[in-house]
Amino acid sequence: MLRAFRFAIVAIVLLGIAWYVATLPGHVTLDFGGYSATASTPVAIILLVVLAGIVMLILAIIRALVRAPGRLAARRALAWRNAADSASLRALSALAAGDVRAAGSHARIAQRHAPDAPLTLYVAGETARRDGDHAIADAHFTALARHKDAGFLGWRGLLHHRTQNLADAATLAEAEAQARQAAGAYPNSAWLRDRRVQLAMGQGRFAEAARLATGKPEHAALAIMASRDAETARLAIDWAKEAVRAAPGLAPAYLALFQSHERAGHPWRAKRALLRGWKAAPHPDLATAWLARITAPLERARAAHKLASANPGHPESEALLARTAKAAGLEGEAKRHEMLAADAAGIGWVCAACETPHEEWQAACRKCGMIGSLTWVKAQPAIGVTARLPAPPPGVNGGAAA
Repeated sequence: MLRAFRFAIVAIVLLGIAWYVATLPGHVTLDFGGYSATASTPVAIILLVVLAGIVMLILAIIRALVRAPGRLAARRALAWRNAADSASLRALSALAAGDVRAAGSHARIAQRHAPDAPLTLYVAGETARRDGDHAIADAHFTALARHKDAGFLGWRGLLHHRTQNLADAATLAEAEAQARQAAGAYPNSAWLRDRRVQLAMGQGRFAEAARLATGKPEHAALAIMASRDAETARLAIDWAKEAVRAAPGLAPAYLALFQSHERAGHPWRAKRALLRGWKAAPHPDLATAWLARITAPLERARAAHKLASANPGHPESEALLARTAKAAGLEGEAKRHEMLAADAAGIGWVCAACETPHEEWQAACRKCGMIGSLTWVKAQPAIGVTARLPAPPPGVNGGAAA
């Protein structure tokens, strides 16, 4: 209804204009050379309107002809870009499916159509990297890194395989430089932060790695290493305290605190760190440090009782008391504690990510490289750690638990 009303209004207006023009009086005469033409005013107006329409049509045709080559080139470029994007998407799908050969075929098609397109450079570089051709991959990723909007993808590709070889000093230095440039392209990237942690750790810069780490287990493991590697005793204590705060259930953190206090010449604080550690996370390494300066078996058994009193009844406490009682010849007491300990005490470090056993704690898993993933577990027969207490050093006697 509204559309019909609008049409009626427009028709009425046009008819009014036509009636007005038709009623205009007078004539219009045009002289051109020896020719003369006369027409009524309405006819002259109509002819003028038609002439204007013809001129506008001619101008439009000329403009279209002038712009035609550019439009054709743009249309062709768009068609080629669409073909390149389509081939790139097929290459990405092949990479996701693990078919590197098909991905390479699609990547070559994309390169023929749009060799400098960011998506083309990415799939070509990633395909070459997956195929093991790092020189070609680096060439594509380097070109992609210069792109304003997709530069981070290029830096990520360049860093990816360099961080796989942390043993080579030249590769590490190159990766460090690329990591700094990548941080400028995308400073808040969690992936880049993880890579920078790996690079810093690979170069033994544990303090820097710990500052970059965000996860508590990762931060604790790196803080322990930073404490061991600290230049001063004060720094060592600070990093050990950081480790304890980040992972209060991790025995190596308390051991690092003990070692840092001993380094600073604070023996009573060192002993207190071991007692805190035994209360929070009993572990044979803490007992080893507690008994290190005691040689007499009976003295070691008494010192073990003092340490075990920080966490009475715990399987690790019972296992410690059983070992020291047996070494002191207290067979009855040893058997009683052995029955209480049974097989509940932990006997090995295992990576929580890949379940690889380790005989000693370390900051990262030797197999998967996960930082801070080692946990103290119970039954791990492959490790077979039974007695962790070393023989007392000869000629040394004292009361570590005094």
